[in-house]
Amino acid sequence: MTKYRARNIEIMQDFVDQKSNTKSPIQTCIKYLVREANRNKFNYGQLKFIFKSVREKCEIDVPRKKQELYELPSQAELVSFYSAIDDPVHKLMFETLEGTGLRVNKFCDLQIIRIDWDNNTMFIKNAKGGKDRIIPFGNILKDKLMIYLNGKNNKYLFESNRNSRYSVRRIEQICEKYYELSGINSKITPHTFRHLYNTYLAENKVSKESRMLLTGHSSEETQNIYTHIALGGIKDEIIEILDKKE
Repeated sequence: MTKYRARNIEIMQDFVDQKSNTKSPIQTCIKYLVREANRNKFNYGQLKFIFKSVREKCEIDVPRKKQELYELPSQAELVSFYSAIDDPVHKLMFETLEGTGLRVNKFCDLQIIRIDWDNNTMFIKNAKGGKDRIIPFGNILKDKLMIYLNGKNNKYLFESNRNSRYSVRRIEQICEKYYELSGINSKITPHTFRHLYNTYLAENKVSKESRMLLTGHSSEETQNIYTHIALGGIKDEIIEILDKKE
């Protein structure tokens, strides 16, 4: 038995002992579980499986977090945000987030070798759920990125002054700085640009299935589609839509 598990069981036993005067089905169940966990030397994974199995056999649903609509900045507010940015590289960073829908951690990790400039695609390694995926980007964004990279020898698409990858926290700090300077009401974070990307695709009638494929919010059915084949049918459409936005 590991020290960590032993301590957890000890804490649980203390809880049972302290409540011993209160006879209830819950206390009886806890005592039984503690006894059986000690006797069989169950580890965390085994206990987790037991509770999952009990929940399923009893048909107990997992409470779902209520989904709330995300409040996006208006077009005027977005213009004000970009107008507050005095560093052209910083501006291009947020334009890239908005034009690709990347999560900020994958944006920071994106290496030049993962970009196919001829086909306007980025290969995202180990995206959400451990899946690899390919996302297209527009020609206008491509032109801006190529001008920015001209003469540079970057490993990552965007690098700090110390020639190292940006941290997620640093991107958040930069975004916070310009958000405060802009004086707008709607909150803007790096993740806001992912919502803007999804919203823009939806407004341009890109199907839900295609948006799920692009952003990584894929269902089990979508996961069974070969990414390079599925993307081939929508890539040109997405590039055209993104270029219209510019």
